[in-house]
Parts: sequence; C-alpha cells; structure tokens
Amino acid sequence: MNSKTTIRIATLSPVRSPISANSEQRAATALDSTLSGASESNIPLLPATDALCSFEWPWTNGYGTLAHDSLPKFFQPFDCYDINTSDLPDQSENLGRITKDWSGEIEACQLFLYDDTIALLRLDVLIRVDDPTLDDLIASGSLDRTLSDGTGDIYRTLIYPSFQVYCKEFPRRFGKNKSTPEQELRDPNQLTVFKDVRFDSNTAPDNHVLWTGRCIVISPDELSHPIGEKLRHWVSYSGSIEDLSHQRHYVGSGNILVVDEEPEANRQDWFRGLSICQYYNAILFIYGSILKSSYSQLTDMLGARRTRNSELNRLMGDITLSLDHLEFTRLEFNEARVGVQGDRTDIVEDTCAAWKLDKLITGTLERTDLIRSRIARLLDARKSRVDKTVELILAGIGGVALVELFISLTTTARSLPIDDFPGILDIFLWLPPNGAIALSSLLLLMIFIYIYLAKR
Repeated sequence: MNSKTTIRIATLSPVRSPISANSEQRAATALDSTLSGASESNIPLLPATDALCSFEWPWTNGYGTLAHDSLPKFFQPFDCYDINTSDLPDQSENLGRITKDWSGEIEACQLFLYDDTIALLRLDVLIRVDDPTLDDLIASGSLDRTLSDGTGDIYRTLIYPSFQVYCKEFPRRFGKNKSTPEQELRDPNQLTVFKDVRFDSNTAPDNHVLWTGRCIVISPDELSHPIGEKLRHWVSYSGSIEDLSHQRHYVGSGNILVVDEEPEANRQDWFRGLSICQYYNAILFIYGSILKSSYSQLTDMLGARRTRNSELNRLMGDITLSLDHLEFTRLEFNEARVGVQGDRTDIVEDTCAAWKLDKLITGTLERTDLIRSRIARLLDARKSRVDKTVELILAGIGGVALVELFISLTTTARSLPIDDFPGILDIFLWLPPNGAIALSSLLLLMIFIYIYLAKR
C-alpha cells in the first residue's frame, strides 16, 4: 500500500466585484484621518448571509515592527469575509474531488474587497494523495485545473449572489451620500471607468474570475525527498534541487514554490505580498481591455464622416478620466512597494520581476500615450472643421462687404458734383450698378481661387 503525501496549497484569485470608490478622494481622506488621529468606521458592505461572515483586516498598517506594512489606502481592503463552504462540496464537482477523492479539506476560504471592482478570493486547501496519483495530477494539469474551477464554483454559488444584492440595495444603503467619507463609494450601476462589469445576469459570467495563482510552501527537508522533485516539475523549474534550495523560492506564471523552515509564518507573508501584486496585476489586465475599447471607439470616430460634439466630448471625458486614474493607481502601487517590510519586500520585488509587472506598466503607459495622441488628432480635426466654418463665415461677410463697397462707391460717384479731378470715383462714375456687382463678384471669386490654391 502506497503512503500518502500531505500538501498544503494556497490559492489567490482576483475576481470582479461591484465595489468601487472615489479613490483619489478616499486617499486624501485617509491622509486627513491619519493627521487628526481619527479612526474610520467599519461597516460591512455585503448583506449578511449564512455563507459570508465579516472580519477585520488582520494586519496593522503603518510602520512599527517588521510585521507592519505601510500601505496606501488604495491597497487596503474595504472589507474581509470568511466564507462558509461546508455545504459546497456536495454541489461542486471540483470541491468534492478535493475533499473526497483526494482526502482533502478546505483550510481557509476568504474574500477581500478592494477598490476598482476587484476582490481577492483566497482558497487554502490540504490534500492527501499517494505518489502515483500526485504524479498524474501534476502531469495532467488536473491539480491546477480543479483548484481554478473550484474557485469559480465558490464565486458563482456564494459570492456573486451577494454582489447582486449589493447592487440592488446600493441606493437605499449607500446612495445620496450615505456612505462614510472613508468609503466614498460609487454607485455600481453607474460606473464611469469600469463600465465593463455588470451584475444583472442570472449567473456569474465566466470572465468574472480572472485567474487563479497557486503557492506551496515546504520545508527544506521535504525538498530533498521525492515530493521536492515532483513540485519542481509542478512549477516548471529548470534548475537543480540545490539551486532551488539556495534561492528559497521560485515564482512561475501561475505556480509558486517556496522553501522555508517555518512554512506557516511564510505562508502568511506570501499571502500578504502576493495580494499587492495580484491586485495591481488585475488592474493592469482590466485596463488593457478598457484602453483597447477606448482606442477602437476613437478610431471609429476618426473614420466617421459626422460625429456629434456631445458624443465626442463624453467619450473624451471618460477616456481622460480613465487615463488619469490609471496613473493614480501606478503611483499608489509604487508607494505600496516601498511600504512593505521584512521578507515581504523580496516577495513583492521578486514577484514583480517574475511577472514582468514593470514591463506591463510600461506597455500600458505606452498605450495611454497612443490614445492621448489619437485624442489630440480628434481635437485637431475638430478644430480644423471649426476653423473652416469660421473661414467660410468670414469669407461670406467679406464678400458681402466687398459688394457693398463697390455699390457704395458707384452711388457716391453719381451723387457728387464733377470736380474735373481724375480719381477712383471717376472709374465708378462710368460703371453701372450691375457692373459694380459683377466686378466685385469677379474679384471675390479670384480671391477664393487664390486662397484655395495657396492651401493646396
């Protein structure tokens, strides 16, 4: 009989939520509260259910000991919830596979509500399988797939309905300035930047769970056993066991393997560090879709023959707001990276390097530059149309004035007595009124032709 191996796997999944706030005002309010020493009220945002139980964010913010992190308000969750999944394995094939087929259990399931319609869903599981089963789970990808799909089942069954209730009850609970200054919540039914997410479907859309990251922490002794070799393949680590033991961790695109003498404490540090990186990575991912959509709309407007100014002004106003907020989140992320302490500093920086977050930031900013240049072209095109309209109006006024001048000169020449002194009026004396109109019109036509040829 094969002996079974026990593995603890921590997962963290960015999911979409209806929670969004006036982030800039919230940041300013947080600074004022810090200076005045005032504490904010903690009002649960989601309605009370049997599945969700609110609890306070367990880590103290600000500098103190190395157990503290000084994170900006933007990177602190609004609210935290323990999720009761006791009845879910009977309804979810994926969770049932974990608890029954793999003799496992769900150690922790929590939801952290952040700003900008993003929440982090934490699912920590423990499984007990024999070596052949573990080899098959890793080689086939069944382990990763089951954890990801299980997270989706939790979101669809227990979380999404609460988000729907939040949207329906928002006007009554938080509307008309009922939200506290620390919250500055926006109406989820009237979002301006994150208009891509809605909660009016009967079932949760598949794209509401963005992805699932997995992390396993083992001791150095376990690394030298066969389980260490299996997990090295799980994270696609191409180096040797000795190199991994020296590096202490390896961050892959979806799987992370950590080697530490104190796995329990290290798991908490990795959760805190990965929360910052996963949250901001989700922001960049969502903004990628928003910016592509904005660019497409601007392209359509550039190609359109006629565009209403009100429609163009609305679109450019929304895009400008999105671009400004993206820059705000980047600055907040930089502040969060500086504010982490202890081993979490290396966790955040190594994760940023492995996920190429800096390159993603640069690429996103380059896309914003492209959009800003397209907005500038739209504005130039609109200014050119306005200039042409003004030119036509001025040309019309000038043409009428020129005709009127010729008629006035003709009339004046005929009304004045003859003074036997040659001059301009003598020319108009012999010019009939119709001739004056024809001459002025011909001169005006010549001016228009000259302007047209000069512009070409």
